[in-house]
Amino acid sequence: MPTPLTRTKLSQQMFDAIIDHIVDNDLQPGSSLPSTAALCEQFAASRPVVREALSALEAVGLVEVHNGRNAVVKELDGHLIELFLSRVLRNNRRPLTDMMEVRIPLEIQAARLAAERASAADFDGLESLLEEMDHALGDSEGYPTLDIAFHMAIARATGNGALVWFSESLRHELTTVMVEVRRYREVNQLVGDEQREHRAIAAAIRDGDPEAAARAMAEHMKSAENYVRMIQETMFGHDATPRIRRHPA
Repeated sequence: MPTPLTRTKLSQQMFDAIIDHIVDNDLQPGSSLPSTAALCEQFAASRPVVREALSALEAVGLVEVHNGRNAVVKELDGHLIELFLSRVLRNNRRPLTDMMEVRIPLEIQAARLAAERASAADFDGLESLLEEMDHALGDSEGYPTLDIAFHMAIARATGNGALVWFSESLRHELTTVMVEVRRYREVNQLVGDEQREHRAIAAAIRDGDPEAAARAMAEHMKSAENYVRMIQETMFGHDATPRIRRHPA
């Protein structure tokens, strides 16, 4: 016996249809959607269904709704991926290593592209960050923050908006990884190696050598991945469900 459509299912169908409309018509941030009446007519739907779908789209950050005006397409950010990753990793048995497996190819490609495309302003920005990192090397909280900023600067130097957007969406979970790695380095008197690796990456980018930049980043990521695996084994063992200490972004 067929299951009758409920209002919830209709609103979900409308939710998907409006997203398709945005994509098919290449609506850019700031573009207006058709009016509620026009959407009702276009999709043969009732006003309550259309309004419910628009409210859901607003809740996830895809559109902005104002009374008396058509809904407007919003600039996308990485918060949806961030929320998804946070939920997945929190319930995963290998949260830190899984995070690194996502991060490593992204960082290597970013270094390669930055070496090809970085501007003089990008070089200056990286050098300025490296100097700050030199001074903050003994700062347990400040250095990881600058470390993230360094990697984000490399992402921006690629000129690839999608790569920057995705990197930004990883920032919160990446903070957890970097703080744990920093704590491990301090306990084992390994602080300092990471800064030499950062300088090698920046030098290859400044030299405009994509393959050298990729190799330097791969070595840096391999070192971090090894620390992460040791940390995870220490924190969680091989089978225990993890309880990660959350850190502010």
